[in-house]
Amino acid sequence: MTAKARTDLRFTLPHNERSNARVLDLLNGRAEAVEMRPNAERVDAWAKEAANGSPDAQFQLARCLTSGAPLSADNRAAVKWLKKAAEKEHAASQHMLGVLIARAQGVRADPEKAVELFRAAAIMGNANAQYDLGRALTWGFGCTVNQREALMWFRLAGAQGHTTSQLLVGKAYALGIGCETDLRQAVSWLRKANPSHNAEAAFELGLIALRPDNVNADNAEAFRWMDEAARLGHADAQYHLALFYWSGRGVAQDIRTAFRWAHKAALNSQLNALLFLSRLYERGETIPTDRVGALALVKRVVRLSQDQQAEAILEQARLRERDLLAVLTLNETMAAQMLENDCADLPALLNALKSVL
Repeated sequence: MTAKARTDLRFTLPHNERSNARVLDLLNGRAEAVEMRPNAERVDAWAKEAANGSPDAQFQLARCLTSGAPLSADNRAAVKWLKKAAEKEHAASQHMLGVLIARAQGVRADPEKAVELFRAAAIMGNANAQYDLGRALTWGFGCTVNQREALMWFRLAGAQGHTTSQLLVGKAYALGIGCETDLRQAVSWLRKANPSHNAEAAFELGLIALRPDNVNADNAEAFRWMDEAARLGHADAQYHLALFYWSGRGVAQDIRTAFRWAHKAALNSQLNALLFLSRLYERGETIPTDRVGALALVKRVVRLSQDQQAEAILEQARLRERDLLAVLTLNETMAAQMLENDCADLPALLNALKSVL
């Protein structure tokens, strides 16, 4: 059995207010005064207040000190200040110290200690800590997996306006993770996550509007959400939008627009969109038939799905490859292999094919 990871870089630090120069250089009088002038007075004030025991100042100073280099002196100094503030039950500091420990950033990795700090801050109502505690419980990082408890913490964070937590609560209710499936609750939470036009929330709302177990299923509603998510750059939504236009579900059929959205999704490495494009090229829908290009696209999906260990899409790609090889000539097959080999990346391969863009 593989040992559990001692670090997880998916935990992220609060917004970092560092300037271009290192904060320790500023405190030691080595930074350029002009370069640092916007933050110099604040950092100096925080340093004095931190030395006098203010947990708020200790937190702010630590947040400035954190650096992307895990073993830097700045990170070690940040940990020192956060420990002082955490001892005073300063929730934001407890959370941030937990993140640094989870990332082994300026301190030794200790997943159990990180989760202990997340829990302490979460109990005190810190939304970021509630979110990270939920994620730790979801992943089994420093604790036993407990999806029901994770959902509880995500709900608490979401109630405070934590958008990603609202999204996770919505997905949990949609899929029955840590709870019974409840599409009404799912929609309610996903709508909370979407006022600022959250692409993932819009996509999930679109999926729910398509579900056969949804008594309020509505193709037009699903199209509206997918359109919003697609325009925000969500690759899966772009692929689904292509299918809407191709099939005429929820919108007037428009094969050219279907091609354009599938092409956008493909450029974002959406593998189903690549397979969909291969069918359009094989059949000559809106574009001249290009069986060589169709097979080249399928071969690229095979390669990418192998790299990503995406077994389901690999199986689909293998079936498409077999069907194409059964109808293509040997010269076409060789040309497709050469085309796929010669194009180093997806944009190059897609640009090599005929288009209606």
